Amino acid sequence: MTLDLLESRSIEIPETAGFTLVELVAVIALITVLISAVGIRFAEKGSFDERTARDSLVSLALSSQQRALGSDTVKIKFTSNQDRMVVEGIVNGATSTSRSFLTNEVTITAGTVGNGTSCGSINSTITLDFDSTGEIESVDNDGFPICLNGESSICISPAGYAHEGTCL
Repeated sequence: MTLDLLESRSIEIPETAGFTLVELVAVIALITVLISAVGIRFAEKGSFDERTARDSLVSLALSSQQRALGSDTVKIKFTSNQDRMVVEGIVNGATSTSRSFLTNEVTITAGTVGNGTSCGSINSTITLDFDSTGEIESVDNDGFPICLNGESSICISPAGYAHEGTCL
Protein backbone atom coordinates (compact mmCIF):
# COMPACT_ATOMS: atom_id res chain seq x y z
CA MET A 1 0.00 0.00 0.00
CA THR A 2 1.34 3.46 -0.85
CA LEU A 3 0.25 6.83 0.55
CA ASP A 4 0.91 9.78 -1.73
CA LEU A 5 1.85 13.05 -0.06
CA LEU A 6 1.94 16.22 -2.11
CA GLU A 7 1.97 14.11 -5.28
CA SER A 8 5.76 13.91 -5.36
CA ARG A 9 6.55 11.80 -2.31
CA SER A 10 5.21 8.49 -1.25
CA ILE A 11 5.61 6.58 2.00
CA GLU A 12 5.60 2.83 2.17
CA ILE A 13 3.42 1.50 4.98
CA PRO A 14 4.11 -2.11 5.85
CA GLU A 15 1.13 -4.44 5.74
CA THR A 16 1.97 -6.04 9.13
CA ALA A 17 2.55 -3.38 11.78
CA GLY A 18 2.89 -4.46 15.42
CA PHE A 19 5.22 -5.02 18.35
CA THR A 20 7.99 -7.54 18.50
CA LEU A 21 8.26 -10.00 21.36
CA VAL A 22 11.37 -8.19 22.64
CA GLU A 23 9.49 -4.89 22.80
CA LEU A 24 6.59 -6.45 24.70
CA VAL A 25 8.90 -8.11 27.23
CA ALA A 26 10.79 -4.83 27.73
CA VAL A 27 7.56 -2.92 28.41
CA ILE A 28 6.32 -5.57 30.85
CA ALA A 29 9.68 -5.49 32.68
CA LEU A 30 9.58 -1.67 32.88
CA ILE A 31 6.02 -1.69 34.26
CA THR A 32 7.02 -4.30 36.85
CA VAL A 33 9.94 -2.17 38.04
CA LEU A 34 7.75 0.93 38.32
CA ILE A 35 5.03 -0.90 40.25
CA SER A 36 7.54 -2.38 42.68
CA ALA A 37 9.15 1.04 43.26
CA VAL A 38 5.80 2.64 44.06
CA GLY A 39 4.72 -0.34 46.17
CA ILE A 40 7.79 -0.04 48.40
CA ARG A 41 6.82 3.54 49.24
CA PHE A 42 3.51 2.40 50.73
CA ALA A 43 4.64 -0.97 52.04
CA GLU A 44 5.69 0.31 55.44
CA LYS A 45 3.02 -0.11 58.08
CA GLY A 46 1.01 3.06 58.43
CA SER A 47 2.83 5.13 55.82
CA PHE A 48 -0.31 5.47 53.71
CA ASP A 49 -2.40 6.35 56.78
CA GLU A 50 0.21 8.87 57.90
CA ARG A 51 0.35 10.51 54.47
CA THR A 52 -3.45 10.71 54.35
CA ALA A 53 -3.59 12.22 57.84
CA ARG A 54 -0.87 14.77 56.99
CA ASP A 55 -2.66 15.87 53.82
CA SER A 56 -6.03 16.06 55.58
CA LEU A 57 -4.69 18.15 58.47
CA VAL A 58 -2.84 20.58 56.20
CA SER A 59 -5.93 20.91 54.01
CA LEU A 60 -8.20 21.53 57.02
CA ALA A 61 -5.86 24.17 58.45
CA LEU A 62 -5.45 25.97 55.12
CA SER A 63 -9.20 26.01 54.46
CA SER A 64 -9.83 27.28 58.00
CA GLN A 65 -7.37 30.10 57.48
CA GLN A 66 -9.04 30.97 54.17
CA ARG A 67 -12.49 31.07 55.81
CA ALA A 68 -11.18 33.27 58.62
CA LEU A 69 -10.17 36.02 56.22
CA GLY A 70 -12.86 38.62 56.63
CA SER A 71 -15.25 38.37 59.51
CA ASP A 72 -15.95 34.70 60.19
CA THR A 73 -15.12 33.27 63.60
CA VAL A 74 -13.06 30.19 62.79
CA LYS A 75 -11.46 27.59 65.06
CA ILE A 76 -9.69 24.27 64.71
CA LYS A 77 -10.40 21.89 67.57
CA PHE A 78 -8.39 18.75 68.42
CA THR A 79 -10.23 16.25 70.63
CA SER A 80 -8.95 12.86 71.73
CA ASN A 81 -11.66 10.22 72.07
CA GLN A 82 -10.81 6.73 73.35
CA ASP A 83 -9.62 5.18 70.10
CA ARG A 84 -9.54 8.15 67.73
CA MET A 85 -8.45 11.73 67.29
CA VAL A 86 -11.13 14.09 65.98
CA VAL A 87 -10.08 17.34 64.31
CA GLU A 88 -12.84 19.83 63.53
CA GLY A 89 -13.01 23.05 61.58
CA ILE A 90 -15.57 25.26 63.31
CA VAL A 91 -17.07 28.32 61.59
CA ASN A 92 -19.35 30.68 63.54
CA GLY A 93 -19.84 28.06 66.26
CA ALA A 94 -20.89 25.22 63.93
CA THR A 95 -18.69 22.33 62.76
CA SER A 96 -18.03 22.80 59.06
CA THR A 97 -15.41 20.08 58.56
CA SER A 98 -14.52 17.09 60.68
CA ARG A 99 -11.80 14.48 60.27
CA SER A 100 -11.44 11.41 62.45
CA PHE A 101 -8.24 9.36 62.71
CA LEU A 102 -8.00 5.97 64.42
CA THR A 103 -5.13 6.00 66.91
CA ASN A 104 -4.02 2.50 65.92
CA GLU A 105 -3.45 3.76 62.35
CA VAL A 106 -1.74 7.10 63.06
CA THR A 107 -0.83 8.74 66.36
CA ILE A 108 -1.44 12.48 66.35
CA THR A 109 0.22 14.58 69.01
CA ALA A 110 0.56 18.35 69.16
CA GLY A 111 2.22 21.21 70.93
CA THR A 112 0.54 23.42 73.44
CA VAL A 113 -0.70 26.76 72.26
CA GLY A 114 1.96 29.39 72.86
CA ASN A 115 4.54 27.00 74.25
CA GLY A 116 7.35 25.95 71.92
CA THR A 117 7.73 23.40 69.17
CA SER A 118 7.69 20.02 70.89
CA CYS A 119 4.72 17.66 70.68
CA GLY A 120 2.98 15.89 73.51
CA SER A 121 -0.10 13.74 73.84
CA ILE A 122 -3.44 15.48 73.56
CA ASN A 123 -5.20 14.81 76.86
CA SER A 124 -7.69 17.65 76.69
CA THR A 125 -9.26 19.60 73.86
CA ILE A 126 -6.91 21.99 72.05
CA THR A 127 -8.50 24.89 70.18
CA LEU A 128 -6.78 27.20 67.72
CA ASP A 129 -8.64 30.46 67.11
CA PHE A 130 -8.15 32.35 63.85
CA ASP A 131 -8.68 36.10 63.77
CA SER A 132 -10.16 38.02 60.83
CA THR A 133 -6.73 38.39 59.20
CA GLY A 134 -6.25 34.60 59.12
CA GLU A 135 -3.65 34.58 61.91
CA ILE A 136 -3.80 32.27 64.89
CA GLU A 137 -4.39 33.95 68.22
CA SER A 138 -2.29 32.95 71.25
CA VAL A 139 0.48 31.17 69.35
CA ASP A 140 4.09 32.09 70.04
CA ASN A 141 6.60 32.99 67.31
CA ASP A 142 7.51 29.33 66.81
CA GLY A 143 4.09 28.22 65.57
CA PHE A 144 1.92 25.26 66.49
CA PRO A 145 3.47 21.83 65.80
CA ILE A 146 1.53 18.69 64.93
CA CYS A 147 3.38 15.38 65.07
CA LEU A 148 2.33 12.16 63.35
CA ASN A 149 3.61 8.86 64.74
CA GLY A 150 6.09 10.68 66.96
CA GLU A 151 7.74 12.71 64.20
CA SER A 152 7.35 16.42 63.60
CA SER A 153 5.20 16.58 60.48
CA ILE A 154 3.14 19.77 60.27
CA CYS A 155 3.52 23.32 61.47
CA ILE A 156 0.83 25.98 61.63
CA SER A 157 2.69 29.26 61.72
CA PRO A 158 1.56 32.23 63.83
CA ALA A 159 0.37 33.77 60.55
CA GLY A 160 -2.04 30.80 60.23
CA TYR A 161 -0.28 29.13 57.30
CA ALA A 162 -0.04 25.34 57.57
CA HIS A 163 2.84 23.50 55.95
CA GLU A 164 4.60 20.16 56.09
CA GLY A 165 7.74 20.12 58.16
CA THR A 166 8.89 21.34 61.52
CA CYS A 167 8.18 24.64 63.20
CA LEU A 168 11.11 26.96 63.82
